[in-house]
Amino acid sequence: MNQTSPMPFSFALGLTLALTLSGCASGGGGGSSSGDALFREDLGRVMLQPLVRAREKIWGKHQIPIYREEDTSRSFLYESRWMPRPVTAEEALGGASGGRNRVFIRGTLAEEYLDGTPIFRVRFEVENQIQTQANPDWHPAPMPPEVRERFKRVYDDLALELRTGIIR
Repeated sequence: MNQTSPMPFSFALGLTLALTLSGCASGGGGGSSSGDALFREDLGRVMLQPLVRAREKIWGKHQIPIYREEDTSRSFLYESRWMPRPVTAEEALGGASGGRNRVFIRGTLAEEYLDGTPIFRVRFEVENQIQTQANPDWHPAPMPPEVRERFKRVYDDLALELRTGIIR
């Protein structure tokens, strides 16, 4: 009798499952998908002091209130307060009665220069939430293009400030 081993089938099934799950996990990470409740952009590799100065200038310019600052030797986080905003026409058609956003700047240690200066890999993120008559609790919702564009300008200003030190 010739019996085949279940090993090739198990391997193929495991590989298919792994690829499927990795596709799902990476699906929300991009910066420009219009259906996401999160806007995310990469600021690249940055030293902390120029970032602190740029964040203060740009968040001040765009009236983004700081809520929390956390840092360790390997990471840091800047979080804004929730900022209420008017609902867009698109959101109103969907039944939204309120909208708000919150901004994060997150960094993780990438390397240290020979003189000990830490270099961080930095991300800029914005969360979007709405309220509806049916669900008065705040909950994530797709970010409308107008809101995404507003925070894209904040990101662009921050990136320009980091690259040149000039505020626009």
